[in-house]
This record gives sequence, structure tokens and C-alpha cells, in this order.
Amino acid sequence: MIVRPTFPSRMLLALFLVACGSEEEEDARVIVGLTTDMAVGFDIHEIERTTKVDGVVTHAERLSYGAGELSLPAELPIVARDDAAIEVSLVAFRKGEASPVVTRLAGTRAQGGRTLFLPVSLDEACAGVSCAGHTTCVEGACLDPFLAQGTLEDHDPAWITTAEDACKTRSSGEPTVEIGQGHDAFAPLAEGEVVPIEPGPQGGHHVWLALRVTGLRQMGSRLRVGGLFPDLGYEVPPFTSQVTLRKAGDHCELYGVRFQVDRGVPVEAIRGLPLDVELVLSDPNDDAATATTRVVIAP
Repeated sequence: MIVRPTFPSRMLLALFLVACGSEEEEDARVIVGLTTDMAVGFDIHEIERTTKVDGVVTHAERLSYGAGELSLPAELPIVARDDAAIEVSLVAFRKGEASPVVTRLAGTRAQGGRTLFLPVSLDEACAGVSCAGHTTCVEGACLDPFLAQGTLEDHDPAWITTAEDACKTRSSGEPTVEIGQGHDAFAPLAEGEVVPIEPGPQGGHHVWLALRVTGLRQMGSRLRVGGLFPDLGYEVPPFTSQVTLRKAGDHCELYGVRFQVDRGVPVEAIRGLPLDVELVLSDPNDDAATATTRVVIAP
């Protein structure tokens, strides 16, 4: 299970990039809205970002998921003078690989008195695609990266709440979550199935749970797991954590969820007993799904 501290998506990549000129001249802004349909933390681990204003590099950095610096969707604000040429280069890498998985270019011109919204996506359909000349891959096709001012909308901060990602798209439907089992992969879990318990590295005994999810954010969703031993009338103290989901075809998954079942009760007292498990997964947009199932702790 991958757990990360909370990082507000809008702030992770938000650095103001200042073009040459006086403050009075810098009255134009461009907000790059960066999205991906690939799973951050699995398909993408690092992104190199370079921004140019009027041909001059104003910012360059490499953002790492492992270091807690990379979360998508996100905003990249740029400040410049009126009619300044804006160019953005984004290069995404998998963990431990020197060759990029996706490269994307985007450009426009700033417009005085406006805050333009420049949407940029890192598309799975562009993985491994190399475009000739000054073109860039967008949804699997090599296109001109430049978008004229007149084709861009004004920035609306609400865009980020409806932006698609690897797990939440227009076709996802209502949020759903299914409880499964497994440490290294998702496996179905039948109602009333007997599950083994294992001793944990810091004491206590746990079962390995897994989730199959649709319609919730790939990053930043919060998981809450609790349980009840009905024969004992004992409620297992719940735990919560922030999680990152793995893309798996038309849904997303999480496995290796360690749920300690003997917190506050001797392990011998729960062997062979039914345990009602309740799981709630809620995302940064306040969408949520709940699932329950009954398992039996192995004797």
C-alpha cells in the first residue's frame, strides 16, 4: 500500500515564473492545468518541467513522487508581460528509467489583463511516441503545441475539481469500492470467507485487505477501515490513511492494506470468530464509496 502525506494539488507545482520587465508590465498570467490519465506513483514517478518566457528559461526543476513533490492534477502559474511567448516542456519518467515515458510541449502568448488557462495533459496514448519537428503528442497524435490566445478560456479555479485522472473519468460513473484480499495483488473475497491472520512487525495480528475502485481520485483519497466482532460486541478501532491507487484496466486497485484485528483484544479470543469489516474511501472532491463484508478469522 502506498501512503503519502497530504499535499494540496493546487500548491504542489505552483511557482510564479517572472518574465523580464517592470512589475507594471507583468500584468498577464497563464495558468497551465496539468493532468494525466496515467497513474502517478506507478506509470509516472518523476516529471522534468522547463518554462520559457520569450525564449528565456525562467524555471526548470525535476519533481519526484517519492519525495512527495508530485501530485496531479495541478496548476503551474506563469506571470509575464503582454504578448510574451510562453513555452512549457514536460518530460515524464518511470522509476529508475533514463528514457522518458511521455514528453509534452505546450505554448501560447500571454495577454495583458487576462489570466489564460492552458490545459496540458500527459496522455497514456503518447507513451513511447516520438514526434518529428516542433510538434508534440496529444492523445496519440502529433500536433502543433501552440494554442492561440483566442482559443483559450479564462482560468477558473474550479477546473481542478472536475479534471480527469487515471481513476476518475467522465465514464467512471458513480463511485464504487469492492473489498478484496491480498498483499501483492487484488483477489476476490467471498462473504463469510475464512481469512488467515499474520503477526505484524511491531506486534499484533492483521489480515491483508485489497480494494477495487471506480469513480474516485487516483491520488489523495482517504481510506478508513474498521471492524466489529459481533459475537463479542467488540468494535475494532479504525485506522485512516491517505492512499494512491494503481490503474488496472477500466478500474483502479489498492492492495497490501494491513488491518490489525486484535487491537485491544487477545488474539486467542478472536480466532474462529466472524468479523464485519467496513471500508470507506473518500477523495479530495468529497466523493466517497463504502463497502462492507463479513470474514471469519482463521482458527
